[in-house]
Amino acid sequence: MERNYYIQLFDKFLQKQATSEEVRELILWLQNDSEFSAWADEEWNIVSSEMNQELQQQLFEKIKAKIEPQKKAVQIKKHKLYVWAMRIAATLLLMLATGLSIYFHTVQKMTMPDMIVAVEKGQKANVTLPDGSKVWVNSDSKLTYGSRFNSAERVLRLEGEAYFEVTPDKERPFIVETNNISVRALGTSFDVKNYADEDHISTVLMTGKVEVKSDKDCIILEPNEKVTFNKATGHMRKSSVENAVGYANWKFNILSFNAETFENIAHTLERYYNTQIAFESEPLKKYRFTGSIGNTSLESVLQILSLTSPLSYEVKDSLIILRENITQKKYYENALK
Repeated sequence: MERNYYIQLFDKFLQKQATSEEVRELILWLQNDSEFSAWADEEWNIVSSEMNQELQQQLFEKIKAKIEPQKKAVQIKKHKLYVWAMRIAATLLLMLATGLSIYFHTVQKMTMPDMIVAVEKGQKANVTLPDGSKVWVNSDSKLTYGSRFNSAERVLRLEGEAYFEVTPDKERPFIVETNNISVRALGTSFDVKNYADEDHISTVLMTGKVEVKSDKDCIILEPNEKVTFNKATGHMRKSSVENAVGYANWKFNILSFNAETFENIAHTLERYYNTQIAFESEPLKKYRFTGSIGNTSLESVLQILSLTSPLSYEVKDSLIILRENITQKKYYENALK
């Protein structure tokens, strides 16, 4: 890179505007004696040629007093002034390089304030992380990062659901933490679902490879595999899925369910449409539904569910009441005999 580039980096450093990566580049350049010496020669020649003779002599006297205070000041030739100045420059270089190194390591260990991406019910958000990784955050979710997202590691905390596309970096593991599990990846895409009102946490892998750990288990996932953590037992279970990408369809406003219970579907609809759903019939919670529903209204979703199960519903303001349709239930029971 051109010398001007590094001089600009130095200027940014003095103004406390340089990034960690830019500071690292500056340190490497300062450690290159030939490049810095050439620059120092040029700068000294420019400065000394334009400097007032009296000021130049005063500068020399101060430099000399610092280096050899025991010696009496004497008149010397200009080239000796240059030698003294270069010695001082070398000393300053050493001090500057040391200071930059300390600064760089301090930045590495510095505790940065946490960034929080909080998404309300009925909303979604996407964010690009400092390393270039992309995250889509689902409704009623919170993603926290900052204090442990640095030059040594990339750790985030998730409450709710998010889909991750991770920028590869073998030196810095990418880890998503929840209360019960952690998902570790180097370069991959995966979905993590961790809602407080559901009895399990799940991770589905689209590409790459991840390691999912809990206090009791450690499981490696390959593409089109899913791990489910049971909050009651504290154990995880791995299974295969036909289409892992479908688990992140919510990014495109598509609801996809794979043998999901009506109870969990109700939680999803509450978050997605920012509404409240109540079950009048407890057995209805155990019914299951498989399928994908495109971008449509809540009532259309309920109609689709009622066509595939003995479900009836009633809308009261912002409350949806779900109950079993007894007539339909008998029909389904007879059809299964």
